[in-house]
Amino acid sequence: MHVGINAQLLSFGEGYRNGGVSRYIRFLLTELARKPGEHTYTVFVNGQQVIDHLKSLNIQHPQITFVSAPWPEEKPIQRILWEQMTLPTLVKRLQIDVLHSPVNVLPERLPRTCAGVVTLHDLAFLRFPEVLTRAKRIYHQTFTLRSLRRATRLICVSESTRRDAHELAGIPLEKSHTVYPCIDERFTAEYNEEKIQEFRRAHGLNDGYILYLGTLEPRKNITRVIEAYARLRETEHRKEKLVLAGGKGWLYDAIFAKIRELGLEEDVLFPGYVADEQQVYWYQAASVFVFPSLYEGFGIPVAEALACGTPVVTSNVSSLPEAGADLALCVDPQETEALSRAIMQGLTDQELRTKCRQQASQIYQRFSAQVMVERTLAVYEKAVQRSHSVSLQ
Repeated sequence: MHVGINAQLLSFGEGYRNGGVSRYIRFLLTELARKPGEHTYTVFVNGQQVIDHLKSLNIQHPQITFVSAPWPEEKPIQRILWEQMTLPTLVKRLQIDVLHSPVNVLPERLPRTCAGVVTLHDLAFLRFPEVLTRAKRIYHQTFTLRSLRRATRLICVSESTRRDAHELAGIPLEKSHTVYPCIDERFTAEYNEEKIQEFRRAHGLNDGYILYLGTLEPRKNITRVIEAYARLRETEHRKEKLVLAGGKGWLYDAIFAKIRELGLEEDVLFPGYVADEQQVYWYQAASVFVFPSLYEGFGIPVAEALACGTPVVTSNVSSLPEAGADLALCVDPQETEALSRAIMQGLTDQELRTKCRQQASQIYQRFSAQVMVERTLAVYEKAVQRSHSVSLQ
């Protein structure tokens, strides 16, 4: 097959754009560059600098060709116009058999000879529209829903997302396939107590810390984390700091207002965007990782933290129990007291901590890049078979 991949949202910047969906694209391309199989690939990216960065990371192969669009991904209007108006023409000219849009949206007018595969990351704009800006809601309601219905095949990043696609968007279950995102192999680094203590000292975290790592946005339920943390300090007299790491997304002012309201300015740290090479240290050195999101298509930070051997507290809703792999402590994200108790258990339960260390490698194998790409290629093949059978009718 000749596979096209619309990697317009691949970013190497230091901000929220280099978050979950960008990493999903990068890990997909990394594994395809290692094992492309019999197929050839044309990958559409934003800017020559992205191509240069990919090559500097040795994400390249003779069977993979990179094509650059003329503007960076932070200009969404231009990007949308390009993928809707120009990309279909390129697909036809290059005789692409299947176009994969790794982030929710296909071009409206694909050639009839080209199958369309969409990766659906979540349906937050339908489940929790209030946590998105108006522009994001309009974009998804305009493009994402239409793409899901037009796609030949749908990749869902969890069983929860697959059910949402069926229940909320009417997508037949036989048209969708669950393919979990992968964990980067750097999260398999061996735990080194001496290096961990050195890392804590360097960041003034000698008493340990409770970590959140992800975009700062309403859906992540961070104000609830702050309330639970305040309760721990008051009732249990815990000395650990709370570290809220990650780039600012949108509608995040309430986070800082809550910290001021509770007088926690000296106890809550914001290291900002965390570079890839630093993430494993932040996870491994954390006393407990907390991620009580209100809704996630998958929630890769949960799996990453578990792969690092760190106890995890997360939500019992949407896909997060899947990411937690029967090892994370799952609680109602709306219950501050339950969240506080679970964090306390993560801090003090030595049996749980030992179990997390022992099962870390199993978590990595469960969410490996090899498994993700093998299952993704199987979806491409099903899509092309379906497309060809329809065109012959």
